[in-house]
Amino acid sequence: MPTKERAHAAIHFSYKDREEYCCLFDCGEGTQRQFLYGGLSMMKIDEIFITHWHGDHCLGLPGFLDTMGFEGRLEAVTVFAPNAKRVKALFQFGHSIGKFKVIPQKVPVRGECMKKIFAKERFEIFSIPVRHSIPAVAYAFIEKDKRVIDMDKAAKLGFPEKGEIFKKLKAEGKTVLDGKEIYFEDVSHIVKGRKIVYSGDTEICPNLEKFIRDADLLIQDCTYFDKKAEKKPYKHASFPEILKMVRENNVKRTILTHIGRKYRDRMDEIRDQVSQYEGFEIAEDFLQVEI
Repeated sequence: MPTKERAHAAIHFSYKDREEYCCLFDCGEGTQRQFLYGGLSMMKIDEIFITHWHGDHCLGLPGFLDTMGFEGRLEAVTVFAPNAKRVKALFQFGHSIGKFKVIPQKVPVRGECMKKIFAKERFEIFSIPVRHSIPAVAYAFIEKDKRVIDMDKAAKLGFPEKGEIFKKLKAEGKTVLDGKEIYFEDVSHIVKGRKIVYSGDTEICPNLEKFIRDADLLIQDCTYFDKKAEKKPYKHASFPEILKMVRENNVKRTILTHIGRKYRDRMDEIRDQVSQYEGFEIAEDFLQVEI
């Protein structure tokens, strides 16, 4: 349930390369209003990725999409989700304003393999089934590695600090300098792509553990903090389990979300507890993170 201090799950993601790409992971109640408070544009969202069909992760969809229609949107919106036909069921109780298409895309909920479900020139988005009380998935944004000019290497080979020669080198893969043929690989190095994982709601499971490996950022369900939560009928994760999983899988930074409502009067204590561990923090509404 939402609290006075915290709204439902909705994570706006922006990737800036030659062009900006924006998408949304989950769409809980009130997401359209949160966008207004956050100064974000709903019209930039072309894809929405739903982890599962519990209301706190999806009931904002009708209002969010309806507002797009009210604002005159014409471009299609694709909604990725387990059992994606439920997307259209959400709109059966009313009359949509929108004149654009809402395209449901089914995401697998069985198996042990991560599946590529969306791709652009510079990145790919994957899903993997996780273990919750209903069919659910986690999502990962994985940027492709890229090769960039290493100016120190270039300087040692006699290249100028800047100039058209670098453009030619990138375009053709080689150039001639002082009568010597030099290849792009000779004056460049690989920059590893960034990896960001959103767990959705899940207990710790083998699929999640391998999915998060070497992530730059993990946004992780952390419903429980105390030891009394050993029996977890709704299948969520606890802080001690997350600590172990993150350390074993080389995750650089972890943001804990979906904090159980029973902790609402202990949040200062919880924040102090989490702050003792490097690379961990508690999610807050409108928290902005740059990787």
